[in-house]
Amino acid sequence: MKRESNIELLRIVAMFMVLGLHATFSALGPVNATEVKELPTQSFIRLLTENVCIVGVNVFVLISGWFGIKFKCKGLSNFIFQCLFFSCIVFIPFFYSGQIEANRINVLSIFLLYHNAYWFVWAYIILYISAPILNSFIEHSDRKDIRTIIILLLVVQTVIVIFTRTGFYKSGFSPLSFINLYLLARYFKLYIKLKGKYRFLFLYILCVMCNSLAYYIPVHSGISNDTIYSISKAYTNPLNIISALSLLIFFTRINIKSKIINWLASSCFAVYLLHMHFCLRDHYTELAKEIFSKYSGIEYLAIIIAFITAVFAASVLIDKIRIFCFNFLWNKYEKHKYRNDHP
Repeated sequence: MKRESNIELLRIVAMFMVLGLHATFSALGPVNATEVKELPTQSFIRLLTENVCIVGVNVFVLISGWFGIKFKCKGLSNFIFQCLFFSCIVFIPFFYSGQIEANRINVLSIFLLYHNAYWFVWAYIILYISAPILNSFIEHSDRKDIRTIIILLLVVQTVIVIFTRTGFYKSGFSPLSFINLYLLARYFKLYIKLKGKYRFLFLYILCVMCNSLAYYIPVHSGISNDTIYSISKAYTNPLNIISALSLLIFFTRINIKSKIINWLASSCFAVYLLHMHFCLRDHYTELAKEIFSKYSGIEYLAIIIAFITAVFAASVLIDKIRIFCFNFLWNKYEKHKYRNDHP
């Protein structure tokens, strides 16, 4: 599939959003009532930053739905190889330096990608495997039926996010949530013809503001509302879905071609795999927390941006080695298979 630089740019933006979210919300924790009262401006900026960045994960899945996943063994193998490559390459120096043991739990975490920080990996693998069924449903069903199914799924999801306090589905850490987003993006790509560009950017900003104010105003007025805060941070929150979809549509309207953007974007997922590895994620959040405690204002902003940019750049460069390794091994496999098929 030919890469479209405008969407590849969105991939990069979305990954910086993920880095930003983990450097703020994950590192510093939720904005509490004391912060809102004592540091109202700083607290609101933190809320805005979190809500600007929270859509990053949804954007990645929506992009897959927009183009449609074409199931290929090579594509799935490449994805799994990438995950295992980073899982192993990060663990090895920590093991040899004695910072972590090679016990059963850690070995499972490495080779089965079995830890909470890599929840996205398994959710996406299940989406990838399910894609042929989803594509067939879209291709062979009536437009009205597709719309009805999507609406029902989103309504059920919204009810869950509002009225339940527990469960992975509520927060969106689930293949079911990914399937919802995939179908939604496919439907908009195939059936909805929308005009304009900046109205979608405005809608994204509006959703971010509404999400932030929905928590900030009650707390600033003396009403603590943890439920609203947890809802605002859920990937299944309707406002987060609308804002992510709006951002995607906005970027589809941008006309840009760049080999550099395409080159960087091809390794975007490596950024997630590196900084969220169970050996590194605490170091990442601790460094982000230390930067927050030592600096403020423009100085803090400059340093935290430089920090996450460095993480992004390191991840991309390491991934280029991974791409070379995978291509080498896959070519070897193809040649071996050809010799066996043509003795």
